[in-house]
Amino acid sequence: MDLIPSKSTSSTSTSTSTSLTKRANETALMPPPPKRIKRPKNVIDEDEYTDAISEIIARDFFPGLLETETKQEYLDALDSKDGAWITSVERRLRHVMTPGRRIGRRGTSIQTPSRASETPGGFTGDTPMSMASDTTQTPKVQVDTNMSLTKFQSLYTSEDNESFYKLLDKQNQKRAEKYAWMWTGNKVASNMMLKQKEVETKLLQSRESLEDDGGKRNRLAIRNVAERPAQPDSWKSKPNNGLMFRPDSVEDSIETVAQRAQIDSRAAPKGVAYSNTRLPDLVLQEETNIPASPSMSAVRDAIAGKRRVADSESGFNGSETPRVNGYAFVDDEPEDEPYTPSSIIDLGPGETTKNPFKIKEQSRREDLHHRMVEKNGQK
Repeated sequence: MDLIPSKSTSSTSTSTSTSLTKRANETALMPPPPKRIKRPKNVIDEDEYTDAISEIIARDFFPGLLETETKQEYLDALDSKDGAWITSVERRLRHVMTPGRRIGRRGTSIQTPSRASETPGGFTGDTPMSMASDTTQTPKVQVDTNMSLTKFQSLYTSEDNESFYKLLDKQNQKRAEKYAWMWTGNKVASNMMLKQKEVETKLLQSRESLEDDGGKRNRLAIRNVAERPAQPDSWKSKPNNGLMFRPDSVEDSIETVAQRAQIDSRAAPKGVAYSNTRLPDLVLQEETNIPASPSMSAVRDAIAGKRRVADSESGFNGSETPRVNGYAFVDDEPEDEPYTPSSIIDLGPGETTKNPFKIKEQSRREDLHHRMVEKNGQK
């Protein structure tokens, strides 16, 4: 509220006295604005945002994709026989294939020109840029992709997302002004709040009268009774319960019980195991199985000089076919067995009892009915 001087004139004297009075503040009892959601502060171009997210996803979730693309580019460079291109791609391929090495900033080695001929060059006929334009440009945000996808999205956002956030904030502000009782804790309105509502209504009416220009719209002084809804005046109160809505008094700076329990826990911090999001690489491992200890009989045979036939040698199992110079004997073709007709299966005696069910023949009346239907259908 503001303090303004006011003049009061006495009836008995002509002297004026100056005193301080309170000015009415129409916005003193406005409901608090709705809480804004935490959003990224760094706004970058849409193309840069898309390229950065694509790079992070390819690096963390598809690590073999970059290596495959680099190998394909290396083969294309060998086919083109361009020395500069081959050297550049070979250096990048060694960098990618090195285990345990991660890609740093964007625009260093990933977005270098593929060939020497593709390096952008200027023309002498172009008009040079003035120095004033460089000073008026806003500083460009340096995009760092050496982080996880969740952290990147919490720090950076695109221009389209930022414009959508602004529209969403305006809509939430209008909804908060329209349903102000939801931010008052579902309390009964006091006299001050009712007075404030009357002041707001008068301000809206005066604003509409100024926009009317004194005759653009014809308004009736008496309202039609039929236009009013056939129900008593009330509001639809839906208090926010504690199950579906979190308390409005809990700010981001206050530490909750769940956050405190997570900090005190001895478990490792939560994170995404990227190795579990893809199939493991098939690596042929050499057999390093330790052979079993020899038995006592094998030890005695070795001392006595008796040679034991190994399982892999031929002739160990009696069921194996003998071989001559590496060739096995061919079995004789089996003779065809003479055909002997099978005996007739005896199903036993049939049922002697008469079947009680019988299908009657079509009567003359039904036959006449079908013929009349066919005759009428042909007409």
